[in-house]
Amino acid sequence: MSREDVEVVRAIHERWRRGDSAQELFDPEIEWSTPHPDGSAIRGREELLALLRRSAGAWQDFRLELDEIRDVGGHRDLVLFLESARGRVSGLETRVRPTGIWTVRDGRAISFKAYGDRTEALEPVGLRD
Repeated sequence: MSREDVEVVRAIHERWRRGDSAQELFDPEIEWSTPHPDGSAIRGREELLALLRRSAGAWQDFRLELDEIRDVGGHRDLVLFLESARGRVSGLETRVRPTGIWTVRDGRAISFKAYGDRTEALEPVGLRD
């Protein structure tokens, strides 16, 4: 993973923190996977942007704080961050520390896999907590 690839990931998170979609930093065929109950993955920039718009509409006071980006080789970055928000309708407050693995190629993110558990995220990149 080059320093440039790390900066792409940092830029995505910074722009999200400011409410920007950062769409030009995503490959048109990006694959996005999160630990949702149905286990489905999002494929393609347009599907991802639609998901981000739906998610933004569900939350108020959404905050994304980047804790750490760690180069783990193979054009991958391990990202630890904090998400906190309040449900727009329910008022439910949530605060989670997910971990994700970004893969970057030619200045664009080609995949992201989120994990709810940090230890689970470390295994695919050969690290231990």
